[in-house]
Amino acid sequence: MSEASAAPAESPSSALAASRQRTLVRLRAVVVLAFALPLFVLFGTAAVLYRQAFVEAGGQLDAASRIAQEHALKMLETNEMVLARMLELLGNASDAEVLARSAEAHEKLKDMARGLPQVQGLFMHGADSRSLGTSRVFPPPRDIDYSDREWYAVHRGGQGSGVFITEQLRSRATGEAIFDMSRRRVLPDGTYAGSVHISLRPEYLTAFWEEMAGSVRGLRVVVLRADGRLVARWPGGVTPGAAVAPSDPLMQRIAEGAWYGQHETLSPFDGATRVVAFRKLGQYPLYVAAAFDRAQVFAGWAVRVALIALFVVPLACALAWMAWVALKRTREELDAVQRLEEETARRSRTELALAQSQKLEVVGQLAGGVAHDFNNLLMIVTSNLHLLRRHASPDAARHLAAMERAVGNGTRLTRQLLALSGRQALAPERVLLQDRLQALLALVRAALPGSIELEAQVAPDTAAIFVDVAELELALINLALNARDAMEGGGRLVVSARNAQDQVLLEVADSGHGIDPAVIGHVLEPFFTTKPAGKGTGLGLTQVQALCRSAGGKIEIASSPGKGTRVRLYFARAAADAGMEREASAGRRPAGLECALLLVEDNDALAQATAAVLESLGCRVRRVENARAALKAVEDQSFDIVLSDIEMPGRIDGIELALQLARRAPLLPVVLMSGYAARIEQARSIGLEVLSKPCSPTTLQGAIAQAIAASPKPAASARGGQ
Repeated sequence: MSEASAAPAESPSSALAASRQRTLVRLRAVVVLAFALPLFVLFGTAAVLYRQAFVEAGGQLDAASRIAQEHALKMLETNEMVLARMLELLGNASDAEVLARSAEAHEKLKDMARGLPQVQGLFMHGADSRSLGTSRVFPPPRDIDYSDREWYAVHRGGQGSGVFITEQLRSRATGEAIFDMSRRRVLPDGTYAGSVHISLRPEYLTAFWEEMAGSVRGLRVVVLRADGRLVARWPGGVTPGAAVAPSDPLMQRIAEGAWYGQHETLSPFDGATRVVAFRKLGQYPLYVAAAFDRAQVFAGWAVRVALIALFVVPLACALAWMAWVALKRTREELDAVQRLEEETARRSRTELALAQSQKLEVVGQLAGGVAHDFNNLLMIVTSNLHLLRRHASPDAARHLAAMERAVGNGTRLTRQLLALSGRQALAPERVLLQDRLQALLALVRAALPGSIELEAQVAPDTAAIFVDVAELELALINLALNARDAMEGGGRLVVSARNAQDQVLLEVADSGHGIDPAVIGHVLEPFFTTKPAGKGTGLGLTQVQALCRSAGGKIEIASSPGKGTRVRLYFARAAADAGMEREASAGRRPAGLECALLLVEDNDALAQATAAVLESLGCRVRRVENARAALKAVEDQSFDIVLSDIEMPGRIDGIELALQLARRAPLLPVVLMSGYAARIEQARSIGLEVLSKPCSPTTLQGAIAQAIAASPKPAASARGGQ
C-alpha cells in the first residue's frame, strides 16, 4: 500500500478521488526513477526507503484498521436493527404477557437469528434481569440471575437509552466467550421493563481478522471499549477482566476525544514496540486498533538496503517491478473501497425505502390475523353466555352481565386494532356527544401525563352525528398524543363540541408550543412529521382527516408559535332516522326461528357453541366442516338457510360457497360470518349478507329471520342442483 492510503476514511468522495490520483502518480514516478537513477540515489534511496517502509506499513495498517472498522461497524448496525425489531416484538407487553407467548417469541427470535453468523443468541430480559425469552432454548431459563451484570445496572439506572455493549464475558448458560449488545425497554409511563440483548461471538471478528492477516503480514487487531475493557483480540484472545490502562497512549488519545489516529507505543500485552492505528466504531463507544511490530518493519527495510548495496542494478529493476505491483494493488484496493462505499449507500437507500413501504403492510397483516382469531374466541364466549343466561339465577346473572361487558370491551379493542391498521370495516352509528364524549375520552386520559389537565365541554343542544365510534376514539387519541408532545412541561387540553351552522364542530385545543408556519401547510400530508426518527409515523392527522371526510365533514388547523394549536373537526349532522333502523332492529327480538339451517364452520368449539345457540332459537341445525361438504349436504337435503364462516380450510371459502349456491340453489338464502375485516368488505362489495364476529344471538337471530323473509319464496323448496 502507498502513503496516500493513510488518508482518513471519512473524507468526501471528491477528496478520495484526488488522493487516489496522487497515489497513482507517485507510484508511476517511482517506477521511472528506479530505472533512471539506480547508482546516484543509492544512499539517498536507503534514507527514502527507511521512511517509505514505515509509511507503507502505516498505510497498510490504516487500510487494515478501516476494513476492520467497516466490518465491525456493519455488524453492530445490523445487530442494532435486530434489537429494534425485538423491541417492536415486545411492544408494551408485561413480563407475564411475554412469558405467556414465550413459545411464539422463541420461534420469532430463532427466525431473526437465522442467517446471522455473528449471533450467539437473542435474549429478552425482564425488569428483574431474568430471561423472558431466547432464540437458543425453550422454555427460557428463568433460574439464571443476571442482576450482577454491568448491563443490568446501566439499564436499571436509566443511564442511557441507546445501545450498551459489554466487555468480553463468559455465557452463564453455555460457558462460551461472548460480548453483549443490549437496549433498555421502557413502558409508555416511563417504567423500566427490562432489556433486549444480542450475544455475539468474538470469533466472528477474530476469524475475519485472521483472513486479513493472510494479506497483511504481522497484523494484530483488538476491539476495546472507551473505558479500556477488551471485547475481542487476535491473536491471543482475551483474559476475563482484561483492560488497557488509562496511562496507555491509546487510552489517552481516546480520552482526548480522537476518533482515529496512528502512533507508536509499547504493547500493554507483551511489551513489544508497535505501530498502532485506531478508529472509533461510528457512534458506538468502541474502538478498533490494528498494529504491526516496529522491529518487523525495520527488518524489512534493512534487508532491502543490503540488497541494494550488493546488487544495485538488479535491485533497481526489482524496485521498479515492486513499485508497479504496489501501483496495481493500490488501484485495486482503492477501486474496491469505492465500490464498497457505493454499494453501502445503495443498500441504505433501498433498505430505507423498503422499510417505509412495508411498515403499514406488516401492521395490517398482523392486526388482521390477530383480530380474526380473537373474534372467533369472542364469538364462542358470546354464544355460551347466551346459553348460560337462559338458566342463570339472579345472582349468576350479575356475573354474566359483567362477562358480557368484558366481551363488548374486547370487541371494541379488536375494532381499534383494525382501525389503526387501516383494515377496519366502518360501522357508523348515530352518536350524541353529550352522552358519549366522556366515555370516548377515557383512553385519552390514560395517554396523558398527570402534568396535563384534560377538560371536556359539550353544548347541551349539540346535534347528533353519524360516525364510526372506534374511528372517532382513535382520532381523539391521535390528537391527544400530538398535544402531549407539544406540552412537554405540562399544560391544558380542552375537547369541546357545539353546533356550527349546519354542522357539528368537535374542537381539540392545547396550550403547547404551536406549529411552525413554514410546515403547517404540510401536516395533513401522509407520512409528514416534524418528530424525530422513530417518534412518529406521520399518519395521525391523516387518519383524523379521513374520519372527517367519511362523516361528511372536514378538518381545520389553527396554530401560532408559543400560543398552542386548535384542531377543528367538522361533522355533518345526522339525519333524524340515521342509524335508527339498525338500532330499532337490534332492540327488537325476532320471534323464534322454525327453520332447517345448514351451519358451515371448521372450528369445532365455535361450531358447537353456535349450533347450541341456534337450536335454542328454534333452528334444526346440521353442521358440516367445509364448503365441499356443504354443497353435498344441500344436494342431499332441503334447508331453509345456510350460515357459513368465510375463512375455511380447502380451496373453497365461504364467499365462493355463497356464489356457487347462488347458481345451484338461487332460492336458498346464505348468511356469512367473519372476524376478518378485509373479507367482510370483500363479501359486502359483491352483495352478500355478512355478519361481523362476534355478534350477539339477537343479531344472529335477526339476520337469519330477515334473510329467510327476504327470500322470493319458501326456501325449503329449494334443493341443491335445481
